[in-house]
Amino acid sequence: MQKQLRKITSIASAGFTLVELLVTLALAAILLGMALPAMDNFLDQRTRTTQIIDFVMALNYARSEAARVGGPVSVQAVDASDGDNEWGPGYCVVLGTPGDCDAPVLRVFDAVNGATLNAVGGLDDEGTLTFNSRGVLTLGAAGGVELCSTVDGEDPGRQVTLSLIGRPNTEELICFP
Repeated sequence: MQKQLRKITSIASAGFTLVELLVTLALAAILLGMALPAMDNFLDQRTRTTQIIDFVMALNYARSEAARVGGPVSVQAVDASDGDNEWGPGYCVVLGTPGDCDAPVLRVFDAVNGATLNAVGGLDDEGTLTFNSRGVLTLGAAGGVELCSTVDGEDPGRQVTLSLIGRPNTEELICFP
């Protein structure tokens, strides 16, 4: 009988108490609460990186297609009327220099959500970037395009700098409201 009693008590003490379980859940909730804001910031930064990579990809695609087809190919803003966000509503790669995204479209890029994509320097207020048959930018001006979050205090942004011939270079950018 004593052997059976010992066996029962050892089995009963093998689990967790309610207090231990509640303390563990409370610690897990605190750690999760601290990790979520950091995860949101990480995801926002990855989104900005993806958005600027898409813009660089559009430029490189237009350059290579212009050389391939032996004629002009343009990266065209969908709506360049906003001087502080010319490229933000979206853009496309088109054959020729049509001035809109209704011409033979090679590729369409969606609007940049949660950020502005603003042309600066020699590209300010430009809604069309055309490359000739040699893959050279026909604008004759160097400049850049800045990607900044619309959320205050979220940095860094990204900047694409275009050389006179149209070669893109990216770097981080500190955005000011």
